[in-house]
Amino acid sequence: MRIVVMGAGGTGGYYGGMLARAGLDVCFITRGEHLRAIRQNGLKVVTTQGEFMVRAKATDEPSHVDPVDLVLFCVKAYDTDEGTRAIIPLLAKGGSVLTIQNGIDNGERIGVILGKEKVLSGAAYITSQIEAPGIIRQGGGPRSISSGKLMAKEPREQSISTKP
Repeated sequence: MRIVVMGAGGTGGYYGGMLARAGLDVCFITRGEHLRAIRQNGLKVVTTQGEFMVRAKATDEPSHVDPVDLVLFCVKAYDTDEGTRAIIPLLAKGGSVLTIQNGIDNGERIGVILGKEKVLSGAAYITSQIEAPGIIRQGGGPRSISSGKLMAKEPREQSISTKP
């Protein structure tokens, strides 16, 4: 399985690091000093259970990545629309996007651009952050993700009473 982590901050860096450590083909899309550190030294993940280092591809240019089966979408909510447009060419046929972002309607916003059938909306249960460029520190939480497909919104039944 080929995976792109779009936004390799605390959440994306932790889960992407775990996937890379498990042997999956992971590419991180990030920027700045964090990108330079990952390219030069790899990504170090410090957890409550210990620490590990992974070597994985990293870029700030989604167009330089071959199509993938899964995009782990972890950008800040205000970057959702721009980030979604950037990953359009990344999805292989049958590929999916799993969004684990703060916010309420990010999955729907991604679905408008990509098609809701490609989107899994998720919730990540973790506390983690970039400690320094190339280093993710997990501080707590059960370290799990719950996810599901977007559902078509059904009209809600409404009752209107004309009785006083």
